[in-house]
Order: sequence, then C-alpha cells, then structure tokens
Amino acid sequence: MKKLVIMLGAVACAACVNAASINWTISNVYSAADTATKADGYVAYLFLSDNTSNVSGLTVTTLDAVKTALAAGKLSDVAALSSASEALVSGGFMGKATGISSDFASGAVSAFAVIFDSSDIASANNYYIVNDGATKSVSFTSSTGAKNLAFGSQATATQAAGAWTAVPEPTSGLLMLLGMAGLALRRRRA
Repeated sequence: MKKLVIMLGAVACAACVNAASINWTISNVYSAADTATKADGYVAYLFLSDNTSNVSGLTVTTLDAVKTALAAGKLSDVAALSSASEALVSGGFMGKATGISSDFASGAVSAFAVIFDSSDIASANNYYIVNDGATKSVSFTSSTGAKNLAFGSQATATQAAGAWTAVPEPTSGLLMLLGMAGLALRRRRA
C-alpha cells in the first residue's frame, strides 16, 4: 500500500511538471503621473474572457463586467473576477506564469489585463485598461509546454491622454447624496 501511495504521488508530481501553463508579460509600464517608467508599486490583473479548453474551474468574465466594477469603485469585485495578478518589477516589466497550469490538451484561452497604480488594489487611485481591453489568445494542442500572452510595451499607450482613469471613491459620493437629501428634507419641512 505504501509503495502504491508513493507511486501515485510521483505520477501526480510528473503530471504537474509536464502540465501546460500560461505565461504573460507586460513591458514598459509608465506611471500615471508622468512619462517615467515605473520601477515598482504597481500591480496588473489578468482576466480570462474565453476558455474553450477542457479545463474547468477557471474564472471567465467580460470586459464590461470589469468596467462596471471599476466604475462603481468595487475593487474587491475586480480582484474576484481576475485569474491572476503580478506586481511590477524593476524596469517597468510585469511577467510570470499565471498560476493557470493544468492539462490543456486542446482548446484556447483569451485574456485581457488591467494595471493599477498601487501594489495593493484596495488602495489604488488610478487604473489603466491595457490596450483598451484587447484580448490576447493562446491555443493548446498538447497537455505539456507553456504559452505566452504578450501584451507588449505600454510606453506609448499610457502616455496618451486619458489612458489612466481615476478610481471612483463611492463613499464620498454616497455621503454627499445623503447630506443633500437631508438638506432637501429639512428645507421641505421649513
């Protein structure tokens, strides 16, 4: 019995090592305030928009769902829709394996990315939808190997007017609405 358990463990480890995986990269990330390459303190989130592979359990979402959560300032909802995230490293480069590593024997996966100007999404002030939400796709024909989603250099795009958008802060808006309602009610009674 012990030998059988050890053998099953070895097979499982071999399967993990030989499993197909998805890598992703974003280069030359510029800060929201200027045109200098950001060295650290930012984070990118990857969102799967399509999964035709036989791998279940992957979060699939739409750009509209992410935009709705961003517009409402619900950054925890944004993080929940994501399939992977990566902090910015030196040189304005983000890149890693997604953590999506499994038996992609066939099918395809498409994804888009969003960058936030904080290493902690909860304290982000600005966000940038990479390439206006255009997806990158990879196709699998084997259960081994790695595929790369390369989002390219963001040097030109992030410097364009309006590329970075301020994250709305819903608490202030709600308090202001509550105060205005109170003033209106007080005025009506007077």
